Amino acid sequence: MTVDFYKEFGELGYLANYSSHGFYKNDIYYKTVEHYYQSEKFDDIEIKNRIINCDTPKEASNIGRDRSLKRIDNFKEIKNSVMYDGLYLKFSQNKDIRSKLIETEDKLIREMTVKESYWGVGPNLDGDNHIGHLLMKVREQVKKDVLESIINNSKDKTVYILGHINPDCDSIFSAYILSEVLKSLGIKAIAARRSGEIIDNDLIKEFLDEELIEITDYKDKYFILVDNNKLDGIDKENVIGSIDHHIISGEVEDLIEIEYASTGLLIYDLFKDKFKFTKKLKELIYLTVITDTEYLNSSRYREYDKKLINDFNIKLDVVKLKNKYLKTTDFNKDIKSNLYFDYKEYKYNDLSINRSTIKSTKTDREKYYKDYVSIMKDNNINLLIWCDYDEGNTYINYNGIDLIHPYFTTSTNLILKYLDKEGHLYL
Repeated sequence: MTVDFYKEFGELGYLANYSSHGFYKNDIYYKTVEHYYQSEKFDDIEIKNRIINCDTPKEASNIGRDRSLKRIDNFKEIKNSVMYDGLYLKFSQNKDIRSKLIETEDKLIREMTVKESYWGVGPNLDGDNHIGHLLMKVREQVKKDVLESIINNSKDKTVYILGHINPDCDSIFSAYILSEVLKSLGIKAIAARRSGEIIDNDLIKEFLDEELIEITDYKDKYFILVDNNKLDGIDKENVIGSIDHHIISGEVEDLIEIEYASTGLLIYDLFKDKFKFTKKLKELIYLTVITDTEYLNSSRYREYDKKLINDFNIKLDVVKLKNKYLKTTDFNKDIKSNLYFDYKEYKYNDLSINRSTIKSTKTDREKYYKDYVSIMKDNNINLLIWCDYDEGNTYINYNGIDLIHPYFTTSTNLILKYLDKEGHLYL
């Protein structure tokens, strides 16, 4: 799978050199990467300033491409490093698009300019695609930068590692796992949880001896969020950063958000070269994957996740765990309580999504589904994800429209990828 962009328009327009994401270098402000790159072709201060002060990147490009102007002698040899510097400055100084770039995982990025075979893919899609490759290089560097920033800003502080409201196995275990990693780096890290009802509580108690500290007062404390990138009552200044496998909320600046089977597995991949994970920690990571992929049945469990887990050499009886711990929604409780038991708010394409997840047998789905849909709007819920464990199907109601997802999944992020900017969900 690739990330293909063309020009500065659309959802991926932020990747283009013409995108209006300015940055500073040596106290000089550059409106776009194009302004920077074209100005670096010249030693003549007057020409450089003409380019830097251009109103548009197109104007800057036209001056920079003027062959009647004398370029520096070795520009051809250094142009890739100049382009990299401009791209790095752009993404390192604009944290919103830095997070978006990190979110592209390890996918191949392609600049789809068919008229350009050096920077783009060329007419036969076999061009050098140097822009794409430089963006991937920048992606790795800014990801390292964010991780270093989170670590460095945690030093000399007591830091609470905290998951989402109504924490589940991934939130609890990820908080514990990351606290152990940070302790090894000399950071006073404390695994914590919010005061909401704990999902997967019986499983958590079996595999984790320690009880996490419950946080009810967020004042005068510092936090790293895991399996969560929403503030949910925490002051922004007190959040050092977030590591999450869910969609970006835009509330946390130092954020590493990448689609993995679980946050626990993402933490492992980020630190596996820096920290020796014990057998116990690997077991906990595996359990975050098992529970967050509906016992390895969800489409969220992908080939890269499987490869990482296989390297663990940890054996767990997934069928036995499923039979023992998988719990569907308790329909003896009132509908509103169930709708808000696994409830989250998302921001996607500037849309507000209020999501509830229900898990059931086929019999319960046929009996209760319409009742739950009927009160969604009155309870400010516009996306219902209903998982039928008997059929292995995912039933969805989005703004009153019933849909069936082509794969079995509880991942809101995967479902939202089918949502366009106008708020239409196409599965």
